[in-house]
Amino acid sequence: MRLPILASFAFTTLPLIAAPTQDHPVTPENFEPIQLGDKEGHEHVASFFEGVTVDPAIPDGSEVLGQSVGSRIARPREILSAFSMWASLSDRMTLHDYGKTHEGRRLIYTVITSPANHERLESIRSSIDLLSDPRGLSEEQAQDLIERTPAIAWMGYSIHGDETSGSDAALAVAHRLVAGQDEGTLALLDSVVVVLDPCMNPDGRARIASLVQQAAGRRVNLDSQAMQRGRWPFGRGNHYLFDMNRDWMAGVCPETRGRWRVNLALRPQLFVDAHEMSGLDTFLMYPQAAPRHPALPSRLLHWQGVFADAHGEAFDAMGWGYYTREWADAWYPGYSDSWGSLGGAIGMLYEQGRNAGQPLLRESGEVVPYREAVHGQVIASWSNLETLAQNRVAVLEDYHAFHRSHVDGSRSGSKRAFFYHDPSGNLTRVLIDQGVEVFAAAEEFEAQEVTSHLGAALPARTFPAGTLLVPVTQPRGALVRAYLEFDPRIDSKTLLDERERLERGDGSRLYDVTAWDLGRQMGVNCWWGTPEGLTLGDPLVGGRPVSPVPAFSGGAYAYALSADDPRALAFLARAFEAGIQVHLSDEEFVGRSAGTSRVFPRGSFLIRRHENQSDLGQRVALAAAQSGTRPLPLSSGRSPDLDHPDLGGQHFTLLYAPRVALVAGEGVQTSDLGHIWQYLDEVLGASVTLIDSASLGRTDLREYQVLILPPGNANSWFDRAGNSIDAWVRGGGTLIAIGSASSAVVTQKEPMVSARRRRDVLEELDRYALATRRARAAREVELDTGALWEGPEDLAPKELEDSGPEGSSESVDSDPSRQDAWQRRFMPQGVVLKGEIDDHHWLTVGCPAELALFFAGSSVLVDAGRVPVRFATSSALRLGGLLWPEARVRIADSAWVTQESHGNGQVILFATSPVFRGSWAQTSRILGNAALLGPGVGASPVRRR
Repeated sequence: MRLPILASFAFTTLPLIAAPTQDHPVTPENFEPIQLGDKEGHEHVASFFEGVTVDPAIPDGSEVLGQSVGSRIARPREILSAFSMWASLSDRMTLHDYGKTHEGRRLIYTVITSPANHERLESIRSSIDLLSDPRGLSEEQAQDLIERTPAIAWMGYSIHGDETSGSDAALAVAHRLVAGQDEGTLALLDSVVVVLDPCMNPDGRARIASLVQQAAGRRVNLDSQAMQRGRWPFGRGNHYLFDMNRDWMAGVCPETRGRWRVNLALRPQLFVDAHEMSGLDTFLMYPQAAPRHPALPSRLLHWQGVFADAHGEAFDAMGWGYYTREWADAWYPGYSDSWGSLGGAIGMLYEQGRNAGQPLLRESGEVVPYREAVHGQVIASWSNLETLAQNRVAVLEDYHAFHRSHVDGSRSGSKRAFFYHDPSGNLTRVLIDQGVEVFAAAEEFEAQEVTSHLGAALPARTFPAGTLLVPVTQPRGALVRAYLEFDPRIDSKTLLDERERLERGDGSRLYDVTAWDLGRQMGVNCWWGTPEGLTLGDPLVGGRPVSPVPAFSGGAYAYALSADDPRALAFLARAFEAGIQVHLSDEEFVGRSAGTSRVFPRGSFLIRRHENQSDLGQRVALAAAQSGTRPLPLSSGRSPDLDHPDLGGQHFTLLYAPRVALVAGEGVQTSDLGHIWQYLDEVLGASVTLIDSASLGRTDLREYQVLILPPGNANSWFDRAGNSIDAWVRGGGTLIAIGSASSAVVTQKEPMVSARRRRDVLEELDRYALATRRARAAREVELDTGALWEGPEDLAPKELEDSGPEGSSESVDSDPSRQDAWQRRFMPQGVVLKGEIDDHHWLTVGCPAELALFFAGSSVLVDAGRVPVRFATSSALRLGGLLWPEARVRIADSAWVTQESHGNGQVILFATSPVFRGSWAQTSRILGNAALLGPGVGASPVRRR
């Protein structure tokens, strides 16, 4: 009987809405649903636009919401309804679709400007196109266009779905634009074409709106930590939990690819990206912090200052707090506003304190209603639009000058180009879809001062006909440099500041990764150099053409698919689904077809007719069509030579169609989970069962052959289910752990593996170093037959190599643990490093001998056993990004992925994510190998239904 009394006492502290009592019981007649958003006593009643007259025939969004705009989170369907209503009522707005989300929600944008500008919109677009590609355009012609052409503003709201105030502000901004009758609005519409994307992440927004509604109560809750403001997985990411603000470079998400098309059709000079940050903070706006990527416009910082000055004045008038330049640096160029700036626009970011659709109590005691947070976004948007209108001519002049400098050959390095081979066509598609000009060499050519993606530098190199080229001298030259250069360097001033902070123990100021490039991420062989005597034709207009899949007859002896095919694992997933029996080759073999012979590399797939159903040809053809692959029908199982195996022997292992489980839920890092999930589900087409982390201890793991632990609080999962996971692996399961989950595996009281964290075996590093040297020596064995038969001349052992950090001048602490703790301070935010593979291990099939690896974090794995992929030596390690000497020595020679047997099963550990942001093709392949090949090659699972 005490519980109701305690609950009543707790809730009477904030009696804002009358509670039911004995005298006033709840009845069907007087029942009221829970009010969402700002509650009585915590409203923000100020007008968004004080004194502005609007057309009464065009209502605001309150009719759709049932309460005032900005007082609660508007759902995506309500936003769509409001904009559809305005488009039908106003001749200032047109509404357009640019795609659909994974969950089927419409992606929309609106074009808002004066009716007169709508009439000449195609002419405006044509003029902006000429300014953005001024080849053949004189300065006089350009100035004439600038004088008579409106500027274009892209206003993007809430790409992170749970940063909700932006989309609610879009409703207020759009309403004034379509209904405002004041001179300021009308003048702005004459000078600016506003392209407004009101809800950039409908799936994430719908998720957080539902979570907030489910936890809502009748009493206001002001606590910033309350679950009433959301819970895992929140709404930051899209359906697959991708952070789309970091997807602009690779375009993995359909939402991003749609936005590329809109922005290339309506090229903006202002690019606004409205976000939120901690609710206990105030409001951040640009200018950006250092470091700044050198490909960004030289005048960007100036214009960000101009816009911030006006923005600050507007906030001063409201008495609101704000700041600039304290974080959110301009180094990583894959954000929304960075993508816009690389196209010559003035990229502007807003970060409003996050309320999650309800009032919030700040540490100062100030209570901020949700509608006030929305108001901040509204004022910021309107201020930026006004500033653009007032500076239209100067902004367009700088926009034109930026693009002219990329086509007139005046920039340093203007003769250089990016060269690559693209078997999948994926990189070509991504570049062309972003407006980049890509050419195919019609003949062999030579290039000077060539650098490869793996760091090799050559004075000259000859490239064959068909090589793809991306010159930097083109309208999208800034984006080419930013997204394809291998190793841009942070300025010395920023490096010194960063080093001082780390040595003081203040942590890094860098906001994101320090290295990237689309060539290495997409796994192509690529180079930078200066082509000699090469005449370019017309740019390509699409990716690699897809050849039709031939119809297979049932008469083939077998079918083979090369391990080098980038879609090989997608074919395998479809083959498993079709019930096809597939073998994996452990060495190179030769297949004969139609009178010719073809060599298939290690790890290729073989499908024997006699082991499958009579309609095998139809099944193979369907799997090939679904995966975009071209298996080859073979006419014989006999090898045409003595150097390769026949096709019926023991060099071919029958694969096992696995059931794959992926741990999700509380404690899992959402974006890392999403990258894994999307790769397996969408890219490979493999069925994946999501297992709730909270119920892992109650899950019957015997139903699965593969269990994947993504980065997260894996120690808690082992606390709940450690014994059952261990038993499951011993029984034949394949356990795959990634990042921090790998650290949890190796730090259990009784680990299933011999791999360890480097920090835990500091006294044994010599043993691991010896194992690494032996593994490297095994890659290139030299046989001394004289020593074999006659005996060696000198049996004295060689001196061990110096394993200290190259170029390091630090004093070494005598205590290894303290020394390692000091070194961990300098571990990278995100770098690209060189990796070496064991080219006889099944995990590395389909991979080159060396490859680029992404690494971030502080945990380093070492293993004295067989390591399928390890990091390169200290001197060869860094390919791109900020890697301090202390970090270099910790990471060099360590394991990137390990594989060890445990009973009848196996454990595979990745030191860092192989599918970072969904665009690392070669390392993703290794995860796919682990999940789809592992149960048949590295384990002996119990075969269940």
